[in-house]
Amino acid sequence: MPHDATRAALVEILNRVLPAALPAGWPEGRPLAEAGLDSVGVLALVDEIEARFGFRLADDELVAENFETLEGLVRLVTRRRPA
Repeated sequence: MPHDATRAALVEILNRVLPAALPAGWPEGRPLAEAGLDSVGVLALVDEIEARFGFRLADDELVAENFETLEGLVRLVTRRRPA
């Protein structure tokens, strides 16, 4: 899945999980906590990512750096998706 498609799918997921939709053009490096992502939201995000992309996240992937920013999420999913 190309980067743009992965990003779009993750934005769609985030818009379901976050208290309010991400504004258009949200910078990939901006902390998602600024958009309201908290620990409960991360749990919902994990469920949504696993369902949408068809893989289970390993315990060692459930670290803050993978969930702090949209960039981290894109990297995580890209790493896990088959080529």
